[in-house]
Amino acid sequence: MRNWMKLAGAASLALVASTAVAADHTDGPAVKTDASTDINDVFTWTKDGKLVVAMSVGGLMAPAALSDAALYTFHIDGHEAPLEAPAKGKHGMVTCKVATATSAECWVVGGDGQVVDYVKGDPSTAMTSESGKLKVHAGLHQDPFFFFLAGLNTAIKTVQDAAAGLTAYASGCPKLNAGTVTALQGQLTMGAVNNFATLNQLVLVAEVDPGFAGTGAYVAVWGSTNKIGQ
Repeated sequence: MRNWMKLAGAASLALVASTAVAADHTDGPAVKTDASTDINDVFTWTKDGKLVVAMSVGGLMAPAALSDAALYTFHIDGHEAPLEAPAKGKHGMVTCKVATATSAECWVVGGDGQVVDYVKGDPSTAMTSESGKLKVHAGLHQDPFFFFLAGLNTAIKTVQDAAAGLTAYASGCPKLNAGTVTALQGQLTMGAVNNFATLNQLVLVAEVDPGFAGTGAYVAVWGSTNKIGQ
């Protein structure tokens, strides 16, 4: 999943104040064996002309620490128009390697594959590169994502119960009748509460000058975790 954001005044890289978010809790089997590499949400917003990207990990429970055996990467693509493929040379990355809760290093890599900024230090507070264009923080924070988990679980059961006697589309999804659709809408909205309000997540946050990812009018941001050596 990608977060899309439009930049105002692409030449000067002044940014429109906006926020984008993508969510994916409790992912596939590989990351389930190491919750510290399971990406929950990727958030994107702007602050004082800088692009801020944040990644929370841990499934439904925050792990004790970020993994020292994985790389955490924000992929930042420059685009001339929304939903288009990134222009050549406009794919940038912010990659972090974490040794301990108080020791990490991060690189900003431009579209030509060259490192354009670097920082090393203690991410539990905030570490800033010598250029001042890269700031990184990692630590435990309250889960900022609003999610009505109880409603979703009820809706899933409703679909499963209804599917047994219904014709399915070619995709395998059941063709729900109007009554079931109405019931689902109620289950997902009525009495909605944030079931994530009491949860904490490990969050990695980076503030970066977006110019390294190209000067397109839009940027698309997504995150990845990769085991070192794999």
